[in-house]
Amino acid sequence: MRKYSKIRIYKTCIRPIITYGTEVREDTNKTKKMLRVAEMKTLRTIVDKTRRDRVRNTDIKEQCGIQDTVRWGNQRKRQWYNHVRRMDENRLPRIVLVNNPLGSRPPGRPPKRWKVSWQSTSQEKMQRQLQN
Repeated sequence: MRKYSKIRIYKTCIRPIITYGTEVREDTNKTKKMLRVAEMKTLRTIVDKTRRDRVRNTDIKEQCGIQDTVRWGNQRKRQWYNHVRRMDENRLPRIVLVNNPLGSRPPGRPPKRWKVSWQSTSQEKMQRQLQN
């Protein structure tokens, strides 16, 4: 099978499975690392290179013409956010997005919320643009 065909299969079948739930789940360093590792294992198989060949991940991604999975997931997250913002105010996803839950949170460090992780990715992007 040609490399082009393998890459198309990866983009249409495998990447959506790997990133399932990234639109509605918060990002942690652990999940980002797991996504990147799974992506590189797949891409190295497509290109028929192993870690022993000492080819950089960036070179393999460039050769395949594939964007980083975490960045792709963040784009999907922004699209989902915009989609929910366009919904009617009586739809459940819109209600959950806009309203804050009642009650107190358990003691200790609170878990990261989806909206906070989405906003932090936007801030990281702005900081990268300012540095360049």
